[in-house]
Amino acid sequence: MVYFWRCLGIAAAFPTAIFAAISTRGKPDVVPSSYIVELHDASMSSDDFLGLVTDTTGVRATRRRDISSSLFHGLSFTLDASNDEDALVKRIASMPGVSWIAPVREITAPESRSQAAAGDATTWDVPHHLRARQAEGAEVVHQMTGVDKLRNEGYLGSGIKVAVVDSGIDYHHPALGGCFGEGCLVSFGADLVGDEIGKGPASEGDPFADCHSHGTHVSGLVAAQENPYGFTGVAPNVTLGHYRVLDCRGRGTTDLFIDAFSRAYDAGADVITASLGEYSGWSEEPWGTLIERIAKAGVPCLVAVGNDGYYGTFYASNGADGIGATGVGSVNQPLAPMFLTKASFSSGSNSSAQSFGWTPAVGKDFVNGTYSLYPLSLNSSEATDGCSTIPSNAPDLSDKIVLVRRGGCSFGIKAENIAAAGGRRMLIYNNEPSTYEMTISTEGIESAGMVPASTGQEWVEMIGTGSTINLQMVDEASAGKLYKVEEDTLAGGFTSYFTQWGPTNELFLLPTVLAPGSYMMSTFPLNKGGYAVESGTSMATPYLAGCIALLIEAKGKMSGTEINALLSSNARQNMFHDGRSEHPWLGPVIQQGGGHVNIYDAVHTTTIVNTSSISFNDTEHQSTQTFSIQNTGSGLVIYTLGNSGSGTVYALGPDGNPIPSLHDYGDFPETVTNYAQLSFSPPVAIIPAGQSATIQVSATAPEGLNESRIPIYNGYVTINGTNGDALTIPYLGVASNMKDAVILDTENGENYLFSSTSTDSISSGHIYHLPTPDHYDEDGNYTIPWFNLRLSMGSKLVRVDVKPTNGTSNTTEIGSHHILGSLSNFPKRFQPRNPVGPSTITWYGDLSDGSFVPEGSYSLLVRALKIFGDEEKEEDWDVVETPRFQIQYASRPQRLARTFKM
Repeated sequence: MVYFWRCLGIAAAFPTAIFAAISTRGKPDVVPSSYIVELHDASMSSDDFLGLVTDTTGVRATRRRDISSSLFHGLSFTLDASNDEDALVKRIASMPGVSWIAPVREITAPESRSQAAAGDATTWDVPHHLRARQAEGAEVVHQMTGVDKLRNEGYLGSGIKVAVVDSGIDYHHPALGGCFGEGCLVSFGADLVGDEIGKGPASEGDPFADCHSHGTHVSGLVAAQENPYGFTGVAPNVTLGHYRVLDCRGRGTTDLFIDAFSRAYDAGADVITASLGEYSGWSEEPWGTLIERIAKAGVPCLVAVGNDGYYGTFYASNGADGIGATGVGSVNQPLAPMFLTKASFSSGSNSSAQSFGWTPAVGKDFVNGTYSLYPLSLNSSEATDGCSTIPSNAPDLSDKIVLVRRGGCSFGIKAENIAAAGGRRMLIYNNEPSTYEMTISTEGIESAGMVPASTGQEWVEMIGTGSTINLQMVDEASAGKLYKVEEDTLAGGFTSYFTQWGPTNELFLLPTVLAPGSYMMSTFPLNKGGYAVESGTSMATPYLAGCIALLIEAKGKMSGTEINALLSSNARQNMFHDGRSEHPWLGPVIQQGGGHVNIYDAVHTTTIVNTSSISFNDTEHQSTQTFSIQNTGSGLVIYTLGNSGSGTVYALGPDGNPIPSLHDYGDFPETVTNYAQLSFSPPVAIIPAGQSATIQVSATAPEGLNESRIPIYNGYVTINGTNGDALTIPYLGVASNMKDAVILDTENGENYLFSSTSTDSISSGHIYHLPTPDHYDEDGNYTIPWFNLRLSMGSKLVRVDVKPTNGTSNTTEIGSHHILGSLSNFPKRFQPRNPVGPSTITWYGDLSDGSFVPEGSYSLLVRALKIFGDEEKEEDWDVVETPRFQIQYASRPQRLARTFKM
């Protein structure tokens, strides 16, 4: 069950805002019977509350963690087993002194794609010109963002405290100061989780960790000191704090995040940054509510928006989706540094060997030897190379290395086709700069790895002109190391393809802005090589934190909302790149927010707007919006207002599916050049020095759109002043009624009941044979109800209830339905839409109160609250009711608590 209960009449100031580099995250798991509670009575201690729970409910509550700060007073706790935990939580929510209660969720950071150095820079084959180019590359990144100009003016973050919430930090690293505590670069923080979640830290006061690299890498992007690779963090003079909330396996819980942000605020942090998160899109989650308070109090809170850009729109991350939070996306930097394993090749009659670099796949290293290279295609632009059966007239591949281009299908499919044709070794050449460590588990493939795009293209071209190529491979442990820097000619300067798209389910804009996040070199734990190159919004977020440190140093403290407005209105917009090619229109605001950060202009502008974005909502709730322009300069300025439209984005494909990869629109949703019209009152603002003006703006949605596909129109309000200031405010709206959006789509073979023995939808009268609650026979001839649940859009409340079809005794009335109870783990609140396929619910007859239904005739009533819906109105629910079915047990069950897990 998932609740976020608040007592009516309590004014809880709540609604606002982990991601490791490139990877897909799973939905968070609810920690069984564990909850976070906020107490509005500051005099009530944790012991008082726990005692009151036991006295009121008769169920013992055990403390997990005290969480008290100047902005939050509460705790997390675990309840003993109860037959009706759903009702128990509602009773706790209504107790005196309770503001709200919510479940504790476990969040797992994904594995990052990284290239780590092995040892210091002196052990690497790094020509002098490449050392110089890496230093140049670091400068190019700062030139993109205006950091170079601020640093030239002397702004380095002096006097600013930046707190990083992550997986721990190797502060022994010389580029991170080499020590922890007063007088050190890393001077404050704590370990809140330890090496294994649930067991606690050995020393809470010390955030050191070298078993997980993420926190060390992001910390270096903020404040790394001089090092052999010629880069420094954005703000090297800041004081760093670090709060460890992820264990050695990258696992944490939401009560740790709330505790960490609370402690960072009380420790005097000026900026708090977290490259962590989970799918959400609802601003009311507890972590986001605390972030809102902190941001209002003048401490900006940054959260990465996520790395699943291919999953389409309405896919915001929690934390980032909170009001006042700074949700950070990624823009590609122009250069791609690489740490590679060294090998060599020779061609034709030229016996002299030339070096190349590659990255081994996990557990698929090469045995030392010389192998001939065989490309599956001589077209280095082949989009589906290796995605179909290899022709039977191909040569014997068993003694060769097969070369195949990335793209068009999974690595696994390419490997299966190569193995089926007798191949045992393969190299994939990337379709973008850099490489990363793949996972290939195909039987028959002994060795595999990846080479940069330029290397593969060079080889294909050489073989296409008649040359033969032999590769001299050396196992990774014995091989030398190669450092390489390449230009990103495919998408350098564009929004990173992995940046997750907004908006939130409530039509607030995400991301706020972009910062450099691709191919970012930074510090790494010393036991893992000391330096690494990683990509992701995880990297963009600390980079922006460093930028904000420079901003605060220059202009003083501001609220999160004020900082977001400065960042967004002075950002630079990118043209749209669909993952394959550039298009001649601006990228959607729901992908790039205000654009990529221009921190120099944010510091030096004399024109201030009061919002980072404008939402015109949907057709049902559309209204005229207002914003203000303030002239802080020394003379009168005339501002002309205008509209720069971006392409309208269809959230759904023609079949109603939100996943872009299922349609032929490139890697992203379909975008059409239908632009909204804006009207301003006044269209020109004449503002004397030190004065401000209020502007009204209304939108007319584009014509000719298919409303059923949820068209999101968007663009930028332009503000051009006679003083030379040129600002923009991103806007968006939906040209349909969000309440009409289908949540439970049944047209695409989703949201139906079937059986553990067949994937076909059941017919009315189907009989299921279930094990008894107290005994499960591994050899039993059971047939179990399975339900494919897929949310095409997010929902604030999802219920799956059991409805008797042969009577209403012992039932509860919900709307026009009589139900026996909810399935175990339901209802669920604040649910994101499904990323790809459905979630399969396996049901053994158990209910959320721990009891089991008796044998009989039932249907499942699946209901999802529509966006902007009222749960008290039956018409605001999307409903699927299954055919009637029979439940029979191996023997008649007693009504007792479950003794096995689903």
